[in-house]
Amino acid sequence: MKKWLFRIIWVPVLVIAVLFLVANRTPVIISLDPFNPDNPALSTPPIFLWVWLMLMLFIGLAIGSFGSWLSGRESRAQARDNRREIKTLKKELAVMTARAEAATKTPDDESDPDDPPKLEAKSL
Repeated sequence: MKKWLFRIIWVPVLVIAVLFLVANRTPVIISLDPFNPDNPALSTPPIFLWVWLMLMLFIGLAIGSFGSWLSGRESRAQARDNRREIKTLKKELAVMTARAEAATKTPDDESDPDDPPKLEAKSL
């Protein structure tokens, strides 16, 4: 369902965008001086319109990605702290488990059940 919805919406949008870019292939000068349009103080060199549009698209994508990355920094810091805490707790658990096993061991537990019993020499 999502694939079809995606195709129904985005395929026509992409076709219209490509047609728009192909129809506007002439170089365009972007003027940044609203007071003197005939001889602008701030203007760009003539570049194709599709270059300007793609450049603005990539700049917008980069700014949006950077903003998204910045907004997630608290979550990443919390996850990093949680990983460190889990690592220290695992070490403490291993130490406590080893101590508990050592405290509950009896002398009979030290012999390996796979080893045959040892024969002791008796004096006559």
